[in-house]
Amino acid sequence: MKRMEIVKILILTLLIGAVAVCVKVGELREESRSVQLGEAESVELELKMGSGELRLQGGAGELMEGTFSYNVDRWKPEVDYHVFGKKGMLSVEQGKASGMPVGKAENRWDIRLSNEVPIDLGIDFGAGEGKLDLRGLRLESLDINMGVGDLTIDLSGKHSHSLRVTIDGGVGSGTIYLPRNIGVRVKVDGGIGSVDAEGLNKTGHVYTNDEFGKTDVSIDVKVSAGIGSIDLIVK
Repeated sequence: MKRMEIVKILILTLLIGAVAVCVKVGELREESRSVQLGEAESVELELKMGSGELRLQGGAGELMEGTFSYNVDRWKPEVDYHVFGKKGMLSVEQGKASGMPVGKAENRWDIRLSNEVPIDLGIDFGAGEGKLDLRGLRLESLDINMGVGDLTIDLSGKHSHSLRVTIDGGVGSGTIYLPRNIGVRVKVDGGIGSVDAEGLNKTGHVYTNDEFGKTDVSIDVKVSAGIGSIDLIVK
């Protein structure tokens, strides 16, 4: 085979490969989904989002009320809910689309949860921006695994029972709002660039407020991530 023909075949192969890994960006779609609690008395919720913007807060009339906006068809979220005995199992997962989007991709989840039911919340977030306003929710536990991006968590407000929080991953920057009137402990492990924790007491890699060890209810946060910076704010 002549050298020129070989070069043409190689170029064609590369072009086909490039097209194969591209994801088409289309018109922006928006859809709403709601999930009723049913007979469940507590819920385990898993949110799995590859990339985009995640907004989460309480105040829903149902177990979950969500609005999803996306312009890559295969990113359409899959919502699944089943009740086993008195336990509800809810998952919201971004549809899989391998490859790089061609054009400006948009993907945003606005989710509200019920304040009336105990929830174990797990979030697997690849890249983007997450704003979690968790005030008023009856969280039993919170586990976050995040790739790259910015993460803001508001844990301030009233808490009727203790809460365990774990954050793992490579977050670019993080802000955690903490309550003042109950005990708070934050342990920071991993390659953290900087920690701003004004108003908290520092012992090694552990930060506590003045109420820690004095209240029946407390919040225990463990951050194990390569975070560029983290702000711990008591309010």
